[in-house]
Amino acid sequence: MKERNCVIVDAYSTGRYLPEEFKRYGIGTVHVMSAAQIPSIFQSHFNADLYDEVIRPSERMGYDDIVDYHLQALHGRELEFVVAGCETGVELADSLSERLGLPSNGTALSAARRDKARLSCALTFAGVRSIRQVVSDSPVEIASWKREAKFDQIVIKPLNSTGTEDVFFCSTDADIQRAVSAIVGKTNRVGALNRFALGQEKINGQQYTVNAVSIDGEAFVTEAWTYDTVPIERASSVCSLERLLGGNEPIVQELSDYLVRALQALQIVDGPAHAEIIVDHRGPVLVDFGARLQGTMSAKARTMALGHNHVTLTAWRYADPKGFGEYMRLRGPYKRQAHALCVSLISDMSGVVAGYPGLEAIRKLPSFADAIAFVPIGQELVPTIDLVSTPGIVYLVNSDLTQLENDYRKLRAMRMDQVFDLVMQDRD
Repeated sequence: MKERNCVIVDAYSTGRYLPEEFKRYGIGTVHVMSAAQIPSIFQSHFNADLYDEVIRPSERMGYDDIVDYHLQALHGRELEFVVAGCETGVELADSLSERLGLPSNGTALSAARRDKARLSCALTFAGVRSIRQVVSDSPVEIASWKREAKFDQIVIKPLNSTGTEDVFFCSTDADIQRAVSAIVGKTNRVGALNRFALGQEKINGQQYTVNAVSIDGEAFVTEAWTYDTVPIERASSVCSLERLLGGNEPIVQELSDYLVRALQALQIVDGPAHAEIIVDHRGPVLVDFGARLQGTMSAKARTMALGHNHVTLTAWRYADPKGFGEYMRLRGPYKRQAHALCVSLISDMSGVVAGYPGLEAIRKLPSFADAIAFVPIGQELVPTIDLVSTPGIVYLVNSDLTQLENDYRKLRAMRMDQVFDLVMQDRD
């Protein structure tokens, strides 16, 4: 039997589950790194033993050198595909797949798939609704743009980041000054230097997350969730609750139609995509996007609710493209098998985590499906200001909606010092 092999670029975050999925199909994996060092937020995710080989560039290499280095290392190998494991691997996966003649989204719009300002420009160029914006390192310039556009409030964020890092809602010049000062000149969590800040109009409406997997230019929406947030003082907001929608609901069709057009505008023809979309009185508009798997999710809980998840469908698309395409075309809209909630815990306190006394009670809830991303024992729990500082995520899944809602209320009633055993730190 012919040996099957593939490349995963930066298999961190949710991408770390891909090697095991590909192994089910008899496909070996080579792990290619886009940089010599793994970003600190992903270091705990990496297990070199899952791969047949790990290829790491040197610290001194620029991007073009890194591409050439990996092409030389992969030369002569029979590879079926290259896939990005997380956000940091998107551009290199595009470059390698294109140069190796494998299924690829190409490099023409690689930058637009990661840079939020270029993404918006690509949508506008294709006639797809996008957010009005300004890019600058000057708070004065951004404040002037806000006044000229007659916006009451704007959003300021980095051009390229992850986990809702440094996202600010700004109403005053002082807010804008504070946001730009926090962003510009900072090296963000994925290792990129923020040279500019992005100012955008604030869209007021219901937010959703939508996942898709594409094959040969045909996109299939795999799930859609409402995305509810709560405001955070002097910042923006954090996710509090996601609720799985049924595939036949009219809003899912509206979101799907818009996302397909956005994927076409970004020339996404193969592989996974994760989108955050707000729907207001004018309809849907893309507010964040990744040409990769959704991060920080429970594959187990989503499979309980859907019969599949973003990881399994992505693996199927690459491992058995013919079977995947035939099934998805016959399937129609995805089918929700059970109601599901993704509950983000929100902390208003600090302390070093010594244990999880409340986790047993959470697991006894009839709807409990999974608990992920809890602050590890020995590390500090801090007040929640973004996705990374969320202390934990709990999935509830149940075919009985009344039971699900009852369990959700019980979970929300728990204080963080009931969920976590916290040891106060001496700040002296």
